[in-house]
Amino acid sequence: MTKKTIIEGTTNLNVSEERTLSKKDPVFYNPIMEVNRDISISTIQAFLNNFKRDEFKVCDALGGSGARGLRYAKELDFKGILDISIGDINPNAVRAIHENIKLNEFDDNVKLSVHHKDANILLSENYREFNVTDLDPFGSPAPYMDSGIRATLTKGGILCMTATDTAVLCGAYHKSCIRRYNSVPIRGDKEYAVRILIASAILNSAKYDIGLRPLFSHCTDHYVRTFMITERGAGKAEKAMENLGYVKRQYEDISTRNYFDGFERGFGGLFYMGKLNDEDLVNDAHNIAKERNYSNRAVEILNTLKEESKFDMVGSYNIHEICSFIKKLVPPMDVIIQDLTDKGFKVSRVHYTPYALKSDAKLADIIVSISENSSI
Repeated sequence: MTKKTIIEGTTNLNVSEERTLSKKDPVFYNPIMEVNRDISISTIQAFLNNFKRDEFKVCDALGGSGARGLRYAKELDFKGILDISIGDINPNAVRAIHENIKLNEFDDNVKLSVHHKDANILLSENYREFNVTDLDPFGSPAPYMDSGIRATLTKGGILCMTATDTAVLCGAYHKSCIRRYNSVPIRGDKEYAVRILIASAILNSAKYDIGLRPLFSHCTDHYVRTFMITERGAGKAEKAMENLGYVKRQYEDISTRNYFDGFERGFGGLFYMGKLNDEDLVNDAHNIAKERNYSNRAVEILNTLKEESKFDMVGSYNIHEICSFIKKLVPPMDVIIQDLTDKGFKVSRVHYTPYALKSDAKLADIIVSISENSSI
């Protein structure tokens, strides 16, 4: 296997030059996910900047080449003890992680441990131990979710999850989504995928009297990603569950139903119906990514999310779909945005598609704007 040394952020990594980006690779490394890792470092750093204790423990339980865990160890700026645990069941991956450790110099306050273990075993052996538990599997995090929740501190801990089974979460495989996430998916807006993931985690954590509250979420390329903070107590768990619900989507208009009112035929879900992003955290993460010269894509996504996070709105308006339904030509997005702004509405692009926007305008207002500007 021919290897080359690359640099992600400020971290050196030895990776194979022959990659299939599948489970067939001896050691899994996906260069496309550098953006994911840039955003993750920026987000955890934004949280860490307000962290008051003298030790911070992070677990990357599905380490692969070690890219994510080693970047946490190398690039997180913390004055106390930074304790990073990286695990993988693949012996080739464990060897690769050790090789990549030798390529880098770490600050004296960094403790690194590498574990040749199944992720669920590693997490179960560290009950309520980690400030950050990061689940970044090949596919769905569902098999590791319960162990991940139990390994995370019950108050002020962060559970991070990536799901790359977006075809399932976005409605291509209904039965798989029901089986993995206990949710009926709906098509048409990728944001619903991350809302399913969050809802599943909230229900899983509630049985331990732990509430989960999203701090930051995004839907990028072939995956969705969320960061949720733990809040201890039955009351917090019940409050988190109050943000769950069902959605019926008819074109771009939606009807909602609360989780405690029960499921009704024609609705999809469960979905998390609350706010996905903490505005201050997103703003800080954007500044960090920009200051560190992380990938342009990561900075652009965070920049768009700064505006998008101001909206407490489920889903978005897909302008192309609306135009198709009302049989109008698609006006330039900038024209629609300016027109709605001039009419006094708040409006923002979304980070996951160039064809949609969030706004406090009603669907009827969007249709009027399209009709008035469709000849431009």
